[in-house]
Amino acid sequence: MAGMIPRSFINGLIERVDIVDVVGAYVQLRKAGANHSGRCPFHDEKTPSFHVYPDGHYHCFGCGAHGTTLGFLMERDGLEFPEAVEALAAIAGVEVPREQGTGRRTDTGLYEALNAADAWFRDRLRNDPEAEAAAAYLKDRGLSGTVTREFGIGLAPSGWDGLKTALASFGEVRLVAAGLLAKNDRGGTYDRFRARITFPIRDTRGRVIGFGGRVFQDEEQHGDTPPKTRPRKEPKYLNSPETDVFRKGRELYGLFEARRAQRPDCLIVVEGYMDVVALAQHGVANAVATLGTAVGQAHFEKLFRFAERVVCCFDGDEAGRNAAWKAVDAAFPVLSAGRRLGFVFLPDGEDPDTVVRSRGSTHFESLLDNAVPVGEYFLGHLRAGLDLERVDVQATLCDLALPHIGRLPEGTLRSMLVRDLARLGHTEPTILERRLHEPGRLAEASPPVSRGAGAPAPRQSKLATRLLHLVIKCPQLVDHMIAADRARLIEATADGSPFGEAVRYLAAEPGADTAMLLGRFVGDDAYRELAALAEQDILLSNQELLASEFADGVDRYLAQRARASRSALYQNVRERGSREELKRYWDARSSQDPQDLIVDAPPPP
Repeated sequence: MAGMIPRSFINGLIERVDIVDVVGAYVQLRKAGANHSGRCPFHDEKTPSFHVYPDGHYHCFGCGAHGTTLGFLMERDGLEFPEAVEALAAIAGVEVPREQGTGRRTDTGLYEALNAADAWFRDRLRNDPEAEAAAAYLKDRGLSGTVTREFGIGLAPSGWDGLKTALASFGEVRLVAAGLLAKNDRGGTYDRFRARITFPIRDTRGRVIGFGGRVFQDEEQHGDTPPKTRPRKEPKYLNSPETDVFRKGRELYGLFEARRAQRPDCLIVVEGYMDVVALAQHGVANAVATLGTAVGQAHFEKLFRFAERVVCCFDGDEAGRNAAWKAVDAAFPVLSAGRRLGFVFLPDGEDPDTVVRSRGSTHFESLLDNAVPVGEYFLGHLRAGLDLERVDVQATLCDLALPHIGRLPEGTLRSMLVRDLARLGHTEPTILERRLHEPGRLAEASPPVSRGAGAPAPRQSKLATRLLHLVIKCPQLVDHMIAADRARLIEATADGSPFGEAVRYLAAEPGADTAMLLGRFVGDDAYRELAALAEQDILLSNQELLASEFADGVDRYLAQRARASRSALYQNVRERGSREELKRYWDARSSQDPQDLIVDAPPPP
């Protein structure tokens, strides 16, 4: 990291810059008493309902958008929190100070190396002995020279050191850090991308942060590579590894190009970069793709900064359905008012590339128009295979659905799902609403295929608040956890609490600092709590003591959650189960660590 931005500087910057000047660059504002008003830039409207106030905040009475000057820049331009601070500082004409952090500083030379690699790959597509075969492959896939240039598509030749030699001035250490070179078992280095079509991956500012590569010729065609030194058969697709500037869990291929082509009212999530490029070739310029990972919450947060509607386009097979369910779980916490999510499932053996090439963009866009809304898909997926004529199954459906619904922000979608669930479960919406607002009564959301329930969602305990304070002041504590312990903590904190959401964000954003973490919560109810904790000292300055307290606190937190889970499970079995189920519960409980055998339930009769 380049060091944290002092909170005092951020507060002073917000006070220094007049929000009317910032918003006025995007919205035609008119004076309305002490305030200003105009048409909202975040949704279509004819009557102005967007108001800017002199105390430094804005609010739209039409779509509910609200926030500070920084929040406006993040929402309107899709900037990360530090980028919004940089942009606001540029308006004010001041430099952004950085505190000396404990993490590594980002090497800005990585961007220069990646940009040079991008230029070299594009040049090789025109001036390399293998260029003719690569160009023939692209032409066979239906790509024109125009779209190839727009997306910066290039060629990584089949040699082992072409890029390494061309970019020697950057040094091997930096090229390895940028993900351009890989190391072999003997400590030597070689080009990571070889015999592949290359696709530059850009951040929202247009900077190259990594590459994707796809093979375009048979394994036998390895140029002059001696057979004995050939690597094992490599995957068809290859992405850059995680680096200081490239995080797969937060980046989306094609987002920069989609924004450059238009300001989309809808963004389409597809599975691969060839799908993105093929759709753009046929005039569908608003597609993006994840980079070898499932679409996650950080992806949806970014997507909804740029569009009010997102459609996920998946294969119709079991893998596609599982991907859709994961997307639902990831999207629910960010589906606030005005945000819509839908799903398109393609026939087996089809992908967006084949569909748009064989049937055209009009057909593909008709699929988007008929996308299954997220609420319909959610309840349809949960009820699949359930006999809802039985009262106990109706109760099971409610038990399965409520933990997920509880992760939705208050609003129309949540209310509609409660109403529809009440109809399917033959109960009253008020009863389900009451359950949603009873802390500690809902089980954690779990995939419906398991039909299981996890630990109860607790109130934010004093221990959780202390741990939250620690990770706000020292986000690297989550980075430095053992992977297995971090996974257990993520699983135990999937309850929508501020501590849980902070842990999940930091796990998805390795290297994030305090400012970035606070930026994640801008506009959320928890923001004030986190900002207040960020202002409070934690007294311990020794990093070893901080790490020790955090590790000890996590152990105690997990033990608390385990006891609460067993207690809730016992209560559920006692109220609704048989003697055999009760005995199985007790046998399972007795097998736990003796440290956890606190008497929270009597033995079976």
